Amino acid sequence: MSEMPSIQDKLKTVWGNVDNIFLPNDSWWNDDDKCHKIQEKLSNLNPEHEKTSEHIDLVYKVLSRGVNLTQAAIDWEHPAIGSERNFTGKARGIQWRLVIAYSGFEISTKGLINKLEGQLNVEDFKSLINKCQSNLPNYSPLNPPASDSSKSLEKWLSKEEESIAKFLGLRSKDIHALKDWMLKSRPIQTWEDAFFLAKAFRNCTTHGFLVPRKVQDWKLKPIFKVLTENLAEILIAALEKIES
Repeated sequence: MSEMPSIQDKLKTVWGNVDNIFLPNDSWWNDDDKCHKIQEKLSNLNPEHEKTSEHIDLVYKVLSRGVNLTQAAIDWEHPAIGSERNFTGKARGIQWRLVIAYSGFEISTKGLINKLEGQLNVEDFKSLINKCQSNLPNYSPLNPPASDSSKSLEKWLSKEEESIAKFLGLRSKDIHALKDWMLKSRPIQTWEDAFFLAKAFRNCTTHGFLVPRKVQDWKLKPIFKVLTENLAEILIAALEKIES
């Protein structure tokens, strides 16, 4: 019985197939039929994609950058920033692996749903996940890790700390996602909720609210790995809608 392909191999394969729809590179500039063919594929995610060569060129460049960033993140087998022998360095690497994957996912989403200008909002991400839901398996519930640090968790997500979190740039939805999962122990049961938890941890990391020591103490490293791969799985499902 053959082994199931890894997340890394799946993303490489599906992006290779999508890439072939566009190739040869720059061929869309002088070929209206090629533009029409690509636009038809992109319309599986948003029928408002344009048939113009300028639009096709921009979408291709955005997707290439986004997919390759997410691929780089999931290919990073032993993430560490600083000493690989240091628990803090490993925890920090795990955090930034998620940050890189999220950045790639966010950039890709802009190209996929045809929002090439401005910032993405909550509904944009929900729309993408909903449109590729049929290509995703049922989500395996993700429970918070068993931890003996409930007091420090409560302090981290207290009203006083929440004001600091908002000052550092976290959104209310990020804080609610963390509280529901970490304090109220509500398991993540959908791909949409997994995305929002990944987004919350990404923002905690980039805004300096979650330090590596807490990732280590609260046994969050495996969770960061799962969420990183979840982002890649959603991206794979979205690319499959174009490939089909």
